[in-house]
Amino acid sequence: MRRRVVPLLLVLGCAATMTACASNEDKFVSELKAAGFANPGEPSTEKEKKSKKVGKRTVKSSEKTIEVVVRVKGCDLEFAKISGQSGYWLDELHVNGQEPDWPNYPENLTRDQTVTLLAGSSAKPAGFTGCYRPNDP
Repeated sequence: MRRRVVPLLLVLGCAATMTACASNEDKFVSELKAAGFANPGEPSTEKEKKSKKVGKRTVKSSEKTIEVVVRVKGCDLEFAKISGQSGYWLDELHVNGQEPDWPNYPENLTRDQTVTLLAGSSAKPAGFTGCYRPNDP
């Protein structure tokens, strides 16, 4: 009996973990839609592992970053969020196979604020002028 219960618990635990990850990704897409972005792409997750020496012990942690690409005014913008935390930021501009970081990492932008940022005179990443079309929706 015990031999059957342990594998079943492992399978249920893995399924719950996968559902939680998908749930966080779905929540982020919903958050972007609520901010006015009608066309968020498929979310992807990157995992970063960290270790830190504290006295004689090594403390290990991991952090999952969810990324979603959204098209605004001809530009593919990547928004990112730390899984399980509130808030998100504009991370990168995707243009011609390049992914330059966005300067100053604006946070929690709505679609209208993003349009204003794109039209403004603030610093933009390399390749911005190649994709920006002010008359696109």
